[in-house]
Amino acid sequence: MKAQKKPETKQNFVRFLLDKEQYYDWLLLLIVCITGYCIVKSGYPYPLTYPDSGGYIMAAQTDTFFFYRPFGYSMFLQIIHAVSSNIHAVFIGQIGLYFISAAIFAFTIKYFFTPAGKTGWYLLLFFFVFSPMAFILANCVMSDLLFGAVIFILLSSFIFIIKGGKWVSLVVFSLALFCSLHVRYSAMVFPVVTVVFFFLIKGKMRWLAIASSLAVTLVFHTQLKDMMQETTGFRQFSTGFDGWQYANNGMHVLPYIKDVPDRKLPKRKEIRELHRFIMSHKDIISEKTNQGKAVTTAFMWENDLPLKMFLQKKIREQRRSYSYMWIKLGSTTYKDYGQYLILNYPWEFMRHYYFPNLAGVFHLNAPGIMYGEKTIDSQEAYDWYQLDRSQDLSCKNPFYQGFVWTFMQITYGLTWIFILALSVWATVWRKRLRFDGTDKIVFWGLFVFGVIYYASTVFASPIESRYLFPMECIHFAFCYILFNKLTTGIKNYSSLVKSL
Repeated sequence: MKAQKKPETKQNFVRFLLDKEQYYDWLLLLIVCITGYCIVKSGYPYPLTYPDSGGYIMAAQTDTFFFYRPFGYSMFLQIIHAVSSNIHAVFIGQIGLYFISAAIFAFTIKYFFTPAGKTGWYLLLFFFVFSPMAFILANCVMSDLLFGAVIFILLSSFIFIIKGGKWVSLVVFSLALFCSLHVRYSAMVFPVVTVVFFFLIKGKMRWLAIASSLAVTLVFHTQLKDMMQETTGFRQFSTGFDGWQYANNGMHVLPYIKDVPDRKLPKRKEIRELHRFIMSHKDIISEKTNQGKAVTTAFMWENDLPLKMFLQKKIREQRRSYSYMWIKLGSTTYKDYGQYLILNYPWEFMRHYYFPNLAGVFHLNAPGIMYGEKTIDSQEAYDWYQLDRSQDLSCKNPFYQGFVWTFMQITYGLTWIFILALSVWATVWRKRLRFDGTDKIVFWGLFVFGVIYYASTVFASPIESRYLFPMECIHFAFCYILFNKLTTGIKNYSSLVKSL
């Protein structure tokens, strides 16, 4: 592989950001974010909260780690609350974070991949930043916007490291990786992907980046075990949530397999007991999954479904607390049972869980929790932010339940059509694609990161539109880099026709 090339620009990145050539970019970013803020606030004067929001708020208020979710977003709420106890500060803080992270990622791409033309750059920049999903998530007391913003910064610093960046980019990358792990457990796949591509660069930065990624992951692993020990008494990395998710997802295959004899099940008595208990409710599973056409998390949360019913049964039998038995079953029995179903019935799992769920990546088929008539649906939010319970906090504009969701579906679908068209164009005219060594690593690194994110997210949980937000930066980078490479040197239509 050729030696790394330094960026063609003579400026460092900070000077590049402040150069007058970027003034219109900054102005576009600012106007778009302010416009998005005003539009969302006209419909939802108060940030949206849900029962999940209550968990984050309670953890922040009591400064206590709860095993359901990481503590990272609760710490973010603590920081915002220290500045202002007004609930509106959450939206302002999150829209500001989106503005900064989107700007950093966009300018990083522009810094290393000089635009072939201003029109194409501004169009792609506008559609990247003008994200209805981002603005709505910024007005939610949920971790989705924070997680996406951290990924934007993580990938920006990843690009700098690949392109021969110095220690500053490595520090930013390490901090972003650490934060992402504490915001979502699904970030555990990030070090695996980035380390693979760090091996492709040369010099001491390769080993520093690899060592830093492994060190951050190890520190997070130790911290989580310590927090589990302190608050639950279990000194283990698993919070039990992964086991519940395995069981929930694996159960989608049960209506479509024959009764499994005990001798084929894992030898543990409790797993066999669980299987018999769940199979006695097979019809409910089929009903909840729309006869195998849909996926659901209902088995994790609804008290009248088998997993929660079995949990209550064990609580009564062993006279243990809810939290103790939730963690114990999730860490052992439910996890082992879910893995057994997935590994032993892979085709049924792909057909009745993975493929129906995968469709949600390419088509926004459900708004999930992003909309609601009542904006405040969390008792903890009323208490911590001292809200007036008699005040009308409902949605002020039904516009959001109709037009905005339709608009998001259309634009999201058009994005994938554009990606497909560019991919075909790049395949047919691949000779026009001229990548130097590090450009190629950056492009394929971002591509693989996106594929792994989608694949792991589809496997881990039924897709909601909010889970797809972090990949908007990948869409932007993929489209911009390919379009830029394909159009570089083409000055007018006649030269384009001649090049064909």
